[in-house]
Amino acid sequence: MKRSNIFWLFAVASAAFTVLVVASLAFLFWQQLPPTEKDLVARLAHDYIGYIFSAAVFLLAGLGFALDWLFRLYILPLDKLAEETRLIHSVNPSHRIHLEGSRDIVRLVNIINESADQYEYLNSQLNTEIERARADADEEKNILAAVMAELPEGVLICNKDGRILLYNKRARRYLVGEIGSIESSDVSPGRFIGLGRSVFGVIDKHLIVHALDEIARKLKSEDADIASYFVTMGADQRLLRVEAVPLLDHRRQFTGFVLIFRDITRQMESGSRLNVLLRSLGRGTRASLASIRAAIEAIIEYPNMDSGKLQKFKEIIHSETITIGRIIDDATSSHFINLRSYWPLTQMSGRDMLAATARKAEEILGIDILTEAADEDLWLKVDSYSIISALTFLQKQLIEVTGSHRLIYKMAREGRFACFDIIWEGKPVRPETLRKWEEQPVAVDRQALSSTLKEIIEQHAAEIWSHAYKDRQKAYLRLLFPVAESVENGRIRNLTILPKSRPEFFDFDLFSQPGQRPELDQHLLPELTYTVFDTETTGLDPQGGDEILSIGAVRIVNNRILREECFDQLVDPRRRIPEESIRIHGILPEMVTGQPPIEKALPSFLQFSEDTILVAHNAAFDMRMLQLKEELSGVRFSNPVLDTMLLSAVVQPGQKDHDMEGIAARLGISIVGRHTALGDALVTAEIFLKLIPLLKKQGIATLGQARSASRKTYYARLKY
Repeated sequence: MKRSNIFWLFAVASAAFTVLVVASLAFLFWQQLPPTEKDLVARLAHDYIGYIFSAAVFLLAGLGFALDWLFRLYILPLDKLAEETRLIHSVNPSHRIHLEGSRDIVRLVNIINESADQYEYLNSQLNTEIERARADADEEKNILAAVMAELPEGVLICNKDGRILLYNKRARRYLVGEIGSIESSDVSPGRFIGLGRSVFGVIDKHLIVHALDEIARKLKSEDADIASYFVTMGADQRLLRVEAVPLLDHRRQFTGFVLIFRDITRQMESGSRLNVLLRSLGRGTRASLASIRAAIEAIIEYPNMDSGKLQKFKEIIHSETITIGRIIDDATSSHFINLRSYWPLTQMSGRDMLAATARKAEEILGIDILTEAADEDLWLKVDSYSIISALTFLQKQLIEVTGSHRLIYKMAREGRFACFDIIWEGKPVRPETLRKWEEQPVAVDRQALSSTLKEIIEQHAAEIWSHAYKDRQKAYLRLLFPVAESVENGRIRNLTILPKSRPEFFDFDLFSQPGQRPELDQHLLPELTYTVFDTETTGLDPQGGDEILSIGAVRIVNNRILREECFDQLVDPRRRIPEESIRIHGILPEMVTGQPPIEKALPSFLQFSEDTILVAHNAAFDMRMLQLKEELSGVRFSNPVLDTMLLSAVVQPGQKDHDMEGIAARLGISIVGRHTALGDALVTAEIFLKLIPLLKKQGIATLGQARSASRKTYYARLKY
C-alpha cells in the first residue's frame, strides 16, 4: 500500500478514535452529574447548540487543514522522492529532483541531487571504460559481420527449435528479397526473416525436418559427411540448393543447425536449355542418320553395284552429313551451353537410400519392409526428399492395387546403373496403370509436392517399369538409376562443435532462449519477443469513421531493438484527410494515393508481428483501430498486448504526466520522428526497455504480472 494511503487511513482512524474517546468521557461526565446540573447543562446545550456545532466544525476543519499540510509537506513528497530517486539509479543518471516540501524534505532532496552528481560522474567514467571495451569487441564483431556479408553463399543459423540466430544479407536476399520496409503499393502477406523468427516461415518445414532426420542418422552412423542437401524455392522464383549442417555443443548434444544457400537458378536454366538442345538435336538428326545408315548398309550389301547407283548413295551420305552439320550449327548458335551446369542432386549411398525409404514407408504406410543390403560402394545422385517421397507415393498406389502389405527392397548394380526393385507376391502392375501413376502429383500423408511422379523420375534420369518373375509368383517394380561413379571429394562438411566457453566476438544468447510457448504469462519480460507499433490516423474517433493512414513497427528480440527489422507502410484511407490531422503527422493525400487499403496492409502486419507480444503507447486506441477492421480484412490480432502508458503509471503513480513526451523526458530518451508511425514506434520501444528494470524493482518480472498491474491503473479505464 502506498505511503499516502497509509497516512490518510491512519488520519481517519485517529479522528474516529479521538471522537470515540471524547464521546466516552462526555458520557461518563454526564453520568456523574446530579439531576439539577444535568438540567442546567441540557438548557445550556439547547440555547447554544449553534455555537457548539460551529466550534466542532471549525475544530474538525482545522484538524483537516493541519493533516493536509502535514501530508503535502512530509508525506506526498516522500512518494515522489522515492519514484524519482529510482529513476536516477535505474535508467536516467542525469535526472534531478525538483520538489516542494518541508525544510527537511528540501534538504534531503539537495543531498540526493549532490549524490546524483557524483553518481553520474562515476557512471560516466564507468560507461567510458565499457564503451572502450565494447569498441574493441565491436571491431572483432564487425570483422565477422563483414566476412559474413561478403560470403558468396547465403548463411542462416538456427537453434534447435528453428529460431533464427544469425543471417547474412545474401540469405535474406535469396529467401525474401529486399526487406525491412514495405514500399510496394501492392502489398500481400509475404515472408519475413529476422532474429528470433521461425525459419519455417521462409522454408518448408518438411524439407528441414527431413534434412535433420538425415543428419541425425548420419551422426549415429558416424558418416564422414554429416551434411544434408535439398532444393527449395526462394524469392523471385530463385532455385536454391541448401546445405544443412548440424551444430553440437561441447557435450556433442544437438543445439542448432546452419543452412548454406547457393543460387542454382542459372545452372538449372542452362541444364534446361541443354536438355532442349539435346532433344532438338535428336529430332533433327534422327532422319538424316537413318538415311546415312540405309545408304551405307546398301553399299555394304551390294559391293558390286554399278557406279551410277554408288554415286547416288555417296551423294545421299554427303547431303545428309551437311544437313546434320547445319542442324548442329543452328542449335549451338541459338543455345548457350554451360558444360559445368548440374542438376541439384547430391550423392547418397544405396544402403542409406534403402534404409530411409523403408523407414518412411513403415512410418506412413504401416507396412512391413524386408531389405536386402546393397553394396557398400554403390552411390546414387538424388534429391533425397523428393525421391523418397516419390517412392512412398508409389508404394501407396501399389498397396491400393495389389493389396500387399509386405514388400521386399533389393538394390544391385548392373553396369553403369543401379536397379532398385520393390518386390511383392502377386501379379505385376499393368503398364497403363503405371502411366496413370506417373501423371499424378506426388502426395503422401498430407504432404504434397508440386511435381508429378514422372517429373521426379525424369529429374533423376531414371526409368521405371513393372515386371514379373519367371515363376509368376512374385512381381516387382524396377527403378533404374545412374550410378555415381565416385564419392565427391573436397565437399565433405566437418562436424561443427561449439566450444564450452563462448568466443569473445560471438553473442548468440538466443541459443538458450525458451522460445514462444503458450504459457507466455509465466515468462520473464526480457525473454520475450515484441513488436512495438504505432498508427497514424485521420483523427481520434475510431467509431466515428476515422481511418488508419500509416502503420510503423519495430521488433525487440533478446531485450534489444532490431532497427533494421521494421515495418513501415502507408495506407490509403479512402476518405478525406482533415487539415488539423495533416498538421500533426504531415501525411498529405497525394502520399497515400496508390498505397494499399487497410484490408491489404493488415495481413502483412499480422505476419510481421506473428508469435510476438504487441507493445504500443495508449494501446487501447491503436488496438481499437485494428479491431474495427477485423471483418473487412479477415485479420484478427490475438497477440498479448502491453501499453507503455499503463506501465509508466504502474512504476510512477505519483506523476500526473504519462504522455510519450513526459515519459521520454523523465527516462532521458531523445524523441526523433515524432508523429510518424515508425518514429513513434522506435521511441515507444526505447521507453519500454527502460520501463522493464523499473517494473522489476516493484516485483513485476513476468508478462502476466505486467498485464495484471496495468489493468489496475486509472488509465486502463480509457475506452475507444
